[in-house]
Amino acid sequence: MKIRSRCPFCALVLATLFAWIALEGACSSIWAQSTDNAEQDANRAAQQSSDSAKAINDAAAQESKPAGSMKRSLPQPVIDDEAVAREQAKLEAELQEYKKELRKIADRYAAPPKTQQLSPLPDLWIDRQSKRVYIDGYVTMRRGPLEMFACPIGSKEHESIVAVFAKSSEVHAALLAIGTQQGTTVRWDPDFLPPTGQEILVYATWRDERGAFQVRDARQWIQNTETNEPMEPTWVFAGSSFWKDPEDGTQYYTADGGDMICVSNFSTAMMDVPFSSSADAGNLLFSPITDRIPPENTPVRLVLVPQPIPTDDVNSDAFQDRMKQAQSAPIDAILPRP
Repeated sequence: MKIRSRCPFCALVLATLFAWIALEGACSSIWAQSTDNAEQDANRAAQQSSDSAKAINDAAAQESKPAGSMKRSLPQPVIDDEAVAREQAKLEAELQEYKKELRKIADRYAAPPKTQQLSPLPDLWIDRQSKRVYIDGYVTMRRGPLEMFACPIGSKEHESIVAVFAKSSEVHAALLAIGTQQGTTVRWDPDFLPPTGQEILVYATWRDERGAFQVRDARQWIQNTETNEPMEPTWVFAGSSFWKDPEDGTQYYTADGGDMICVSNFSTAMMDVPFSSSADAGNLLFSPITDRIPPENTPVRLVLVPQPIPTDDVNSDAFQDRMKQAQSAPIDAILPRP
């Protein structure tokens, strides 16, 4: 645009004004274009964010679908009901055969004379007059670290010399029936306290391959791995404990799980050793004296003999007679053939 004015100063002012107007228009155009570009970038970012959110939601929804609604890459296994039934029948037959073999061992000897049977099957008896408990079992292990001398069948045969056919709770009842006094199980908190209870001698009796009667103090089958000598102290009747199931209120005698006649300390032991004897696998104190123990599966009858508790009359003839009777070894008559 040409600016005409007779006044040079006025012409200069007008020229400057029109230049400023032109500049402002150019800036407005640039600002509008910049704003449009920013809006387009924001729209693109929002669309990308929306697409990402949709992808995440689709993935989450797919994961939340039930397993059956998802396409599987592997075929469903085909279960042969007849094959399963045959296998179950085979296992049941093997179990029944195993039970029959165990009963053959359990029935190898007839009941000891002048005794009262306490178990449902002929496996546990008491003699009230001589104050003895008889339990039938068999040799289950002759070599390896020991935690038990004897356990119930189906429990800890891999770390016991003898497995017996009676439950620990049944043997506990038998000991009480002949007047044995129960003590307390081992404690470690706050300090170690050994098990207590009336002392009980344990004898193992059996007939060898010739049918000859054999009897051994059970401690003669157990070796202290530190001294290489037979175990010396006798067992004590610690008495184990009961555990109540909080769900249904059922009570369980904890030694029924295997801890019948222990050589390692257990708070669940029915009978235990009255001194510190670790139950840690790497620090077990005892092992079997293999060459003194008859072959595995040999039927044996254990004889539990509570020892008289010392009283003020230890020097009396009556007490001495009780001690003599309690320390006399079992004889051939307690192991009759069927």
